[in-house]
Amino acid sequence: MMKPELFWRLARFATVGLVVMGVFVGCNWMLGRWLAEQAAFLVAYPPALALHFALSKWWTFGDRSAASSRQLGEYGAMVLVTFAIQWSVFTGLRQWTTLPGWAAAGAANLVQMAASFGIMQVRIFSRRAGAAVIEVRK
Repeated sequence: MMKPELFWRLARFATVGLVVMGVFVGCNWMLGRWLAEQAAFLVAYPPALALHFALSKWWTFGDRSAASSRQLGEYGAMVLVTFAIQWSVFTGLRQWTTLPGWAAAGAANLVQMAASFGIMQVRIFSRRAGAAVIEVRK
């Protein structure tokens, strides 16, 4: 049985994911009018990441502390892993299907969401991970 706290955290994470995906797909669609599809994907990625970090930290995981260098570094490492997943899926969908770029970007975003939640839950925004860093510094 799932704990209520975990259920609501997953619900908030899904909401954040949908909002960020909407911003990302919308940026891809808008930028795709002037840029090549892959360039639009790359340009839309950073603002979507900034929004994702902020909403995940403060709303999904309830971390009200200032963003730490540990969190930013670990988030950056997670981004590299999930970007590789997302870019591969996006490129594959564009190559092997007739999906437009914005739709392929949205589908690719969905694929990497499970890995992102797990890493953020266990490592980046875990109260235990932050406490371990504080204990080491003392």
